[in-house]
Amino acid sequence: MDINLVKCCQLFCMMLVLLLQVNLSTQLQCEQCDCIISGNNEDRGVHMTTLTCTEGGITWYNPNGALSLELRPERPGNYRTCYKVDSGDVKILISREGELNVNSKSPDQRSKFLMNDHNLQTISITEGKSHEICVEAMNSVVLYLEPEYKENIGYQKILFQYDSAKIPEHEEPSIEDCRPCSEDEILKAYCSSDFVVVGSMNDVQHKDEIEKTHIIVDVSQIIRQTGSHFNRLRRDSPYLQGTIVAPRKCGIAKGDGTFLMTGRVRLGDLTMGCAPYIDEWETIVTKAELEGRLQCTRD
Repeated sequence: MDINLVKCCQLFCMMLVLLLQVNLSTQLQCEQCDCIISGNNEDRGVHMTTLTCTEGGITWYNPNGALSLELRPERPGNYRTCYKVDSGDVKILISREGELNVNSKSPDQRSKFLMNDHNLQTISITEGKSHEICVEAMNSVVLYLEPEYKENIGYQKILFQYDSAKIPEHEEPSIEDCRPCSEDEILKAYCSSDFVVVGSMNDVQHKDEIEKTHIIVDVSQIIRQTGSHFNRLRRDSPYLQGTIVAPRKCGIAKGDGTFLMTGRVRLGDLTMGCAPYIDEWETIVTKAELEGRLQCTRD
C-alpha cells in the first residue's frame, strides 16, 4: 500500500477520534424547550442555545463553563420572564445582556466567575434553591448562566426552570392576576388547565418575602392533573392535599365551602386560575351544556 495513503488514513482516524472525544465531552440536547447539558468537570466552554417556548427548563449535569440562553417567544411583544434555580452545592451567577450594574457585585466576587469581560448585568447569585426571580424584556432576553469553577467537585446537577408571559398592553397586571373569572374563562379553564380539582381550603399562608400566598387545599376529587402534586398525607385521610400558589397582592383569605379549583403548573408550583364555588360551577356548566358552549367532555 502507498505510504502516503497509509499516513492519510492514520491522520483521518486521529481527527475522527478527536472529534468524537469533543462530541462526547459536552452534549447539549433539547427536546422542544427542555434541554439537557451533560459534560465533565474539565470542560469550561460556552454553550449556546435559543428556546422559543414560553416555558421550559435546563438540566445541567456536571456544570462547568457557561451557558448563553436566549429566550425568544415566537410572538413578539413585551414579556416578563421568571425563573427558579436549584443549583445544589454549586454557586451560580445569572446575568443578562445590558449595561453593567457595577453596584450589584464586587470585583472580588465577580472574578470568581468565568465571563468577567462581558457587558452583563447581574440578576442573581444563588447556591441551592432560589425564589422566583423575574425580568422584563421586549421580544427576547439573553441570560448567561455561569457556575463557579471548582476542581474535583464530583457529581453535580443544576435545574433551571423558566416561564415567559406577555405583559398586557392596556390592563394592569395586578388587575389581570386578581380579578374574578368570567363564565367563559371558567369554562375554558375547566377544559384546558393543568389541574382541575374539587376541594376546600385547609389553610392560607401569606409569604410576604416572596410576595406569594400558599393555599393548602384538601382535595376530594381530582378531575385532571399534570404530574402528581396532590398526595394523601395519611392512609386513613379521606382527602388528598396539595399547595396552590397565588399572588400575595390579591389578598386571598381562607373561605368556607367547596370549590372547583383550576390552574397551571408554573416553575414547579401549582398556580391558581379560576376557582368558583362548586354550586356556582354546576349552574355555569349545566347552562353551557344546554347551549353547546362547553368545548370538552364534562367529567
